[in-house]
Amino acid sequence: TESTPSPQNTRTKRRRAIIWFNPPFSENVTTKIGKEFFKILEKHFPKRHKFHKILNRNNVKLSYSCTPNIGSMIKSHNRKTLDRTEETQTLPCNCRNKEQCPLDGQCRAKAVVYQATISDTTDSPSHTGTSEPEAKKRVSKHKNSTKYREHEQDTEPPKKPREMKDQGRIPVLKWKIPQPARPHQNGRPNRD
Repeated sequence: TESTPSPQNTRTKRRRAIIWFNPPFSENVTTKIGKEFFKILEKHFPKRHKFHKILNRNNVKLSYSCTPNIGSMIKSHNRKTLDRTEETQTLPCNCRNKEQCPLDGQCRAKAVVYQATISDTTDSPSHTGTSEPEAKKRVSKHKNSTKYREHEQDTEPPKKPREMKDQGRIPVLKWKIPQPARPHQNGRPNRD
């Protein structure tokens, strides 16, 4: 009395192509948008229409979109705009020798994106980073981690200057600030 395995159904089920209609939700709208939409759908695509196979109640679904509240969007825009004005106020350079300022007088700028270009006779790669405290402090840490082996782990400096020094070449770092950045605050996403 051996049982033979039953043949399995090898046909795969074809998934329906569903078209979603996502109107924005608002509590101020009293019209039943979904009901009106389906009335229009049935009126303009009856069973005899050539597109009824694609556009019917079985293939078209309705779901309200989850967009942020307009009030919260305006508040976030205003907060971002007002924060930008505070960031533009930078302190003057306080380097002992103003001609040797690494950032051309912008060394005390806070919350910036900085770029270091490593100059050499063969190539000139660059390193980009952000600094929330004064850019001068960040540049100083980079210089120390490039100059002294015991400080290599203090920052994530460009690897190229260390390689150049090991090869006996002298790397020349040129610093610049391409753009300001917003400082990180808890509870607010960074989208710069």
